[in-house]
Amino acid sequence: MKKLFVFLFITYYAYAIVRYHIGKDLLGVKEFFFVLNKAIAWTAGTFLLLSLLPSYFLEKYTIKRRAIGTFGYTIALIHILSSILLLDPILYAKFYSNDVLSVNGWTFIVIGALSAFLFTLPLIASLRKLAPDNVLYRFGRYGVLLNLLHVGAIGINSWMDLSKWPFYLPPITLIFVLEGIAVIVYRYWILKK
Repeated sequence: MKKLFVFLFITYYAYAIVRYHIGKDLLGVKEFFFVLNKAIAWTAGTFLLLSLLPSYFLEKYTIKRRAIGTFGYTIALIHILSSILLLDPILYAKFYSNDVLSVNGWTFIVIGALSAFLFTLPLIASLRKLAPDNVLYRFGRYGVLLNLLHVGAIGINSWMDLSKWPFYLPPITLIFVLEGIAVIVYRYWILKK
């Protein structure tokens, strides 16, 4: 799993560097952490998405579902803390109106917080080593859906205007939502056949 983390994080961070530092000219100390936080969030979200896959599928790659979910949750906490520390009207302009958190900003934050709360329930079940059919594990599915809503709501307005895509690289939010849809389709439709 360490190799998977290193591979994903380096890939995602390299993408974020090209798109934001180079393509959008986001330079500076705070901007460095802002872009780093995007890669952290993307990595956390991917790990949480992968935890939706069946255990037998993950074990083919010597990955334990409990480990990938717990690790994704831990990385998500780093993202949440980083976002709180970085939150300001310049970096998070979509969240603000006249230098005050807007209704949209509060909505993005509340959806993200609810998603984190829902991920806490399967984490508790996992740490207590409850039976795999325990109802607490199911809340992770809803956490994933809220996480996709959180990310999608933040980025949807930038998805269709390709002229604003630096180097024609799609926004991370769009890639992550498509990644999430792919995992959900694979898990709940393709594997069910």
